[in-house]
Amino acid sequence: MKAVYIYEQGDPSVIQIGDLPVPEVIPKTVLIKVLAVSVNYVDTFIRSGLYQTQLPQPYILGRDAVGEVVSVGDDVSQFAAGDLVWTNSMGYDSRQGVTSEYALIPAERLFSVPEGADPVRLIGAVHSAATAAIVLQDIMQLARGQTLLIEGAAGHVGSKLLCLAHEAGAKVVTTSNYQDFSKLGQIGSSACFDYRDDKLFQKLTEQFPAGFDHIIDTSGEIALQTNIDLLALKGAITLITTPRESTFDARQFYMNCQQIRGFVISQANLKQLQMAGRLVNNAFKEGRLLEDDTVIKTFDEAAKAHRLLDNKKERRKIVLVP
Repeated sequence: MKAVYIYEQGDPSVIQIGDLPVPEVIPKTVLIKVLAVSVNYVDTFIRSGLYQTQLPQPYILGRDAVGEVVSVGDDVSQFAAGDLVWTNSMGYDSRQGVTSEYALIPAERLFSVPEGADPVRLIGAVHSAATAAIVLQDIMQLARGQTLLIEGAAGHVGSKLLCLAHEAGAKVVTTSNYQDFSKLGQIGSSACFDYRDDKLFQKLTEQFPAGFDHIIDTSGEIALQTNIDLLALKGAITLITTPRESTFDARQFYMNCQQIRGFVISQANLKQLQMAGRLVNNAFKEGRLLEDDTVIKTFDEAAKAHRLLDNKKERRKIVLVP
């Protein structure tokens, strides 16, 4: 089968494309014919060695794939040949990746594609949608009526955080480019602020003097101390990327009983992933959370796709097809 793989970590030049054996079905697994694979920053981090994890040799790149069931192993009753399914937790912690014509997936890491959902748009959305679901439900434990500031809300993760938080009954405030205000307002932002405004901090503190219960910066462009200054008493910051500046006033922080929590979906446990899978599939059924801005490339262009992400040259979601 055609596959995209590496034998060593490094820059995109280490990526190889060639033939590897089709995996053999074993109990509790499902063999799928891959239709599309999304390329995420986490894939580039694993390829480069920035994320250290056990990798099989050779290591097939990619964690998120959508495909058609070819066959199932013993003890698998929830899937059958011909079903459309997706996964978003392969290619990490010794699990083989999925950028290949066929992939063997543990049944417990698979979800059905909802009827009517576009498989390519779905797999482009899964990574950010599942991240948003786990952050809100399990990391923040966001409650109805709480205030949430999302910085960089127009991005892949930010827009899904906004949609799900609004549906959960939170009061959501966002920062973004001015041209994204209308879209964010339609999704559920109660107030939008231009992140380039020199008086942004002043405006936020004036309009929300009690601070925010939760803050999440999806861009990594905000100094940690700035967000701590915007937090309410007993408020919490969730980190899904590294802040521009990480130093902060520890005394102020503990005296206000504040918290900082970190999350990366590669470390999500199976319970979190299954919860997120159910939640986002319900949204996908209704046509929500799906990526509108997707660029499709072939497996042969995998190295090019990684270079685009390494150099932050592509804001659209990249999806690879065989």
